[in-house]
Amino acid sequence: MRKVFSYLLNKIYDQVIRPLVISVSPVEEVALGVAVGVFVGMTPTVGIQMWLVFIIWLIAKYLFQIRFDLIVGTAIVWLSNPFTMFFLYYTFLATGLVIYSILGIKGIELSFDVFYTQFDAIVNNPDLGFFGVVWESTQFLIIDLGLPMMIGSVCYAVPFSILSYFLTRKLLLRYRKNKAAKLDMDYDTWKEKFEKKRIKR
Repeated sequence: MRKVFSYLLNKIYDQVIRPLVISVSPVEEVALGVAVGVFVGMTPTVGIQMWLVFIIWLIAKYLFQIRFDLIVGTAIVWLSNPFTMFFLYYTFLATGLVIYSILGIKGIELSFDVFYTQFDAIVNNPDLGFFGVVWESTQFLIIDLGLPMMIGSVCYAVPFSILSYFLTRKLLLRYRKNKAAKLDMDYDTWKEKFEKKRIKR
């Protein structure tokens, strides 16, 4: 158990924390990258989440002139990983079905055991291959379970992405100011020396 816990901590550091601390993008761009990554990572879009972040990055940059750190954004979607996706997706579905119930819409009845068994059978099917898993899991998650899961995911994706933006901005700013202080620099000098400069057009 200790080895599993240690592995998870190392994985979290490598996949989530390290990209934040080594990024040289402005704090606002890193924080926005985290927010986008959290939002996409908390949607039932298994297999295409990094591509979705990339598409959002292209649209934000070239249509709206809004920049965020693409590397950080794609790293953060790891929050939805093989260890967490079963529980996240079941929570999304259960939340969506509660909303259906509140609105008086008839939804499917699905226990956690049935959900886990069906999803696990797809993900761990050796005959499917990568694209087969993506296709089958997408059909199961989006077509078979469909709208209630998507609605449920938005209930978590929106508030958690907003929270992650402000939390990342605050903690990363503190981290960089501490780095500047250790080099006997004020923060503005440290930014001028180490932060990525935006190309002026």
